[in-house]
Parts: sequence; C-alpha cells; structure tokens
Amino acid sequence: MTEGTVTAVFAADNEGVLVVTIDRHPVNALSLAQFKRLRDFFNNVQETHPTARCIVLTASGKLFSAGADVKELSERTTAGQIARSVVSRGCFDAIRRCPIPVIAAVNGAAIGAGVVVSSCCDIILASEAATFSLPEILVGVMGGTRHMARLVPDKIVRYMALTGRKVDARYLERFGGIHEVTSPEALMPAALALAADIAKNSPSAVRLMKEAINLTEDMPLNEGYRVEQLFTTLASSMPDSKEAALAFLEKRKPVWEE
Repeated sequence: MTEGTVTAVFAADNEGVLVVTIDRHPVNALSLAQFKRLRDFFNNVQETHPTARCIVLTASGKLFSAGADVKELSERTTAGQIARSVVSRGCFDAIRRCPIPVIAAVNGAAIGAGVVVSSCCDIILASEAATFSLPEILVGVMGGTRHMARLVPDKIVRYMALTGRKVDARYLERFGGIHEVTSPEALMPAALALAADIAKNSPSAVRLMKEAINLTEDMPLNEGYRVEQLFTTLASSMPDSKEAALAFLEKRKPVWEE
C-alpha cells in the first residue's frame, strides 16, 4: 500500500471550485498519516487556497475509502488508540467545520471511516457504484454510528452497525442522506455543477451560513432559531448583504466584495 497523498486542483472552468482527491493506492485506506494530511489540509485551506469558494472531495480509483487502515488497527495499544482517535476526530471536525462548503463525490465504496468522511461534508453525491458500510463490529472496533445518524434514521444506523452489511447509494438516497445518485460518468460533472452554483454566492455569506448551520444543528428549535436571527443581524451589516439586496432590485449580477 502506498504512503498516500491529498491533492487539490481548481476546476478547469471555475477557479472558485477546488477538487480535493484522496489518493492512497489501492483502496484509499485512512492511515494515521492520511488522517493528518486531510486534517491539516482542511484546517488550512483558506490560507493555502484563498480563492476557493466550494470544495468537491472525491477519491482516486474504484473506492472512495476502505476506512481506517486495518493493519494499523491490528497493532493498536490503548495509548496508541487514544492518540489515533485524537487525530481522526480532528480530521472529521476539520472537514465539518471547514468555512468553505464541501461536497462529497463518492465514487465507490465508503467503508467505516470513509462513511464518516462523507458524512462530515455538507452535501453528498454518489455514483451508482457506491456502497456504504459500518463494518467495525466485524474487525473488533466501534465507531461511525453517531456520524451515520446525521444521514439516516436510528433504526437504519443500528441495522448497519450491528450487521456490518453494506447498503447501496440508492438506499441512503431514500432517507435523504444522499442528495443525488448518478451514473459513474456523471458524478463529477454533477458535483462540479453544484459546486459552481454555491461558488457564485457571496463568500462571506456562505461562510456565515455554514457556521450558523453547524452551530444550530443539535440545538432545540427555539434556541437554534434565535442563533439564526443573531446571525441574520450580523450578516445585514456586511457589504455583501447590501450588494445582494441592491443587485436583486436592479435585476443584475451582484459584485461581491471578496
């Protein structure tokens, strides 16, 4: 198995769309080093790619990710596992809290931690060839269920976690966890088109909107809506907010400050 890389290139026809590819031949298993690469990339992407407005996260080869590197897991110790869990949590949190919206383009099997990576993205598109599974119970570990619960109802999480069975993308689409399922050939064009739509919006407004969604996701209704109202007050004082309203009234394309 190769050491692995995380590569980032701007889409040819839209410099605001950044395509990030997980690449660790042959199955994109997430070693500790690969978790660190993903964590560091998403924590620093605003500084390293300041013109990025939306990210499409995908993978090379036929699998999205085979999950955590089983060889590393088999050699685990209590101290090593605690240290590893800090890194993996940091990776997932960096993707979820990335100020730039992240679209997962799941091209093949997403297994265990691969499912978690996709769940931390804002929107998921998947190929008809994609499958999703939480096989941790089959290899003597736990994990993935709390993140999976953001995609499907509790009983489906329990079914997947207790059996270790895989389900296809159409199955998850039924519950709203996946936005769209496409043919393998149409996956990246669909993801790039969606990313381009997001990239056209005000960068400052998009960042604020994503932060508000993240903050309120687990809040009760009244408290969450109150936070949204406070964010609306904050947004209304920003130049792009005034420009959005003026452009709408004047029936023209807005010109954002950034």
